[in-house]
Amino acid sequence: MIHTNLLINESSPYLLQHAHNPVNWIPYGVNAFEEAQRSNKPLLISIGYSSCHWCHVMEHESFENEDIAKLMNEYFVCVKVDREERPDVDHVFMDAVQQIHGNGGWPLNCFALPDGRPFWGGTYFRPEQWKQLLMNIHEIFQNRHSELEQQAAELSEGVARQNYLLNDQTSGNTGHPDFVSVYGLLNNAFDAEKGGFRGAPKFPMPVVLDFMLQYSAIQKEESALSLVDVTLQKMACGGIYDQAGGGFARYSTDGDWKVPHFEKMLYDNAQLVSLYSAAFQITGNILYKEVIVQTIEFVNRELKAPEGIFYSALDADSEGEEGLFYTWTADQINDALGDYAELSREYFGIDAKGLWEHGRNILLRPDSDELFAQQHFLSVEELTAFTGFCKTQLLKVRSSRPRPALDDKMLVGWNALMISALADASVALGRQDYLQSAISAADFILNNLKRADSGLFHTWKNGKSQIHAFLDDYAYTCDAFLKLYSVTTDEIWLHEAGALASYVVQHFFDSHSGFFWYSKNDGDPVFARKIEIYDGVTASGNSVMAKVLNTLGVFLHNEDYTEKARQMIQSMESRLVQHPSAYANWASLALSVMKEQYVIAVIGDEAVSVFEKLKRKNLPATLIFGSKTDSNFPYFENRYVEGKTLIYICSGTYCMAPVETVEEVKKLISDRNPE
Repeated sequence: MIHTNLLINESSPYLLQHAHNPVNWIPYGVNAFEEAQRSNKPLLISIGYSSCHWCHVMEHESFENEDIAKLMNEYFVCVKVDREERPDVDHVFMDAVQQIHGNGGWPLNCFALPDGRPFWGGTYFRPEQWKQLLMNIHEIFQNRHSELEQQAAELSEGVARQNYLLNDQTSGNTGHPDFVSVYGLLNNAFDAEKGGFRGAPKFPMPVVLDFMLQYSAIQKEESALSLVDVTLQKMACGGIYDQAGGGFARYSTDGDWKVPHFEKMLYDNAQLVSLYSAAFQITGNILYKEVIVQTIEFVNRELKAPEGIFYSALDADSEGEEGLFYTWTADQINDALGDYAELSREYFGIDAKGLWEHGRNILLRPDSDELFAQQHFLSVEELTAFTGFCKTQLLKVRSSRPRPALDDKMLVGWNALMISALADASVALGRQDYLQSAISAADFILNNLKRADSGLFHTWKNGKSQIHAFLDDYAYTCDAFLKLYSVTTDEIWLHEAGALASYVVQHFFDSHSGFFWYSKNDGDPVFARKIEIYDGVTASGNSVMAKVLNTLGVFLHNEDYTEKARQMIQSMESRLVQHPSAYANWASLALSVMKEQYVIAVIGDEAVSVFEKLKRKNLPATLIFGSKTDSNFPYFENRYVEGKTLIYICSGTYCMAPVETVEEVKKLISDRNPE
């Protein structure tokens, strides 16, 4: 029997996956709450995302089961949520579940009173567990309702209270964190041999690695660069990186970067392109250039829409099995590569270090190219040509396999991260095509995701923009536009970043805490609003917004913005010192503004070229901006000289006499900041 529920009218791939479940799913919103109150049934709010493996498992085992669906329909108003469409809903219900159990995950299944306040929840449940839980909660709701009311009140209060613990952390903050201790904590947690944090699973954590790069540059700490270097090399040679097609999986389930959780997310790959670009500029490691190019090729091939924007993710599963699309048997390698198979099998660790399960192999690079070439009496250039041919052939064969599902919704924040990544890669590798791709995606956001009130939408799919944007959408977009302004000198991006920042200050700022709410208060039925400060796999919207306000404040001489940023950073001092892995972007920002922060203003016809050269010098604690012509912005006003490109080094409102070469800039800054 074919079932159809109300999710059939949604655009989210995750919700559409459940549109033919026998469960009478309702999309999250006012209608679901009204139905719960009308029928006096508790809400069952189930949250997941399209590339979530265990979400698929629970759907197959429980949500497609007629008997279990009957219980769900009879006893509950069942609500499905795509956490990527509604991160505000996910945040608050995740907080509730974490208060109950101390941890959380997806699928996230939460039970709530008809008014939306949660009283119980968990993650994945086996079918019999789930069935028993449904009956138990129904019995309690019918006969011991007061217990659920009390539990809901306590959970709601606990979630709301977290927003106002921020001010309790500021006593004793100096504005000058002990970064030696911060680095020491991270250093002690790092795996010096394999990279990343010790143990398993291993997440790339680009926010933490970016802090380590900055710490190395500003504090002249070579060991920090070494830890980043070993991490990036081990990742690039491991199974977490797609050796045939480029791009990174979400994380490694083991401690060796070998066995990935095979889903590929836009936000991971965007941040890693930026990270590898920064590392390449510092080290010149050709492996990093290879990773940048191949990852962007993957994104363009697999995640780029015809409109020039980027889709969200690729599933981990194909044909009902995780990783089947990406793994190989020895016979498949032989068939694909013929006479080249034997050497290729050794290079990729087939039937040796790459062996996984059921006779399948994850492609790895057990040895460095230099060592492998030496062992086989090849030059590195010859090996590169050989492996390039093998990868092309493997990718061609793989493309004929049944593909993992594509989550083809577009998210503004994740696209902004990709815009930043393309801009970073364009500078690092001198690739104008990357920059044009970034501009095309940014133009799409301006032309299709702007709302009538000058705010942004969060999602776009099939020509429809919907759901109001959240804080990280605005913060990442502002940051991306400021990056485009720096790279192009086109002032439209500065104006757009400034307008969005002004909108955020007006509609999201909480004067009590000094931070920004995650969501705009627009009457949507979420039982609590959230102030999100935690830097996880991505940087928090608040930490990025503090960076944006500092940049705009310094460049535009806007003291309100710089003071807001300063207060936010100072309020986070004790947290970032005690738990740097959880507040790494805050640490990066504090580190960059702790010492004297310079603005380098480049004025003249060659401003873009000089900017790129300056960026490649990796000058610490600097904001670099350029203008090809005369401009009214403070650092450029009345400083344009026809036929010359002048470089001003400024601190606050004071600027030194201009110089004309990048070498002079580096020397002047080095003289003022001796090691």
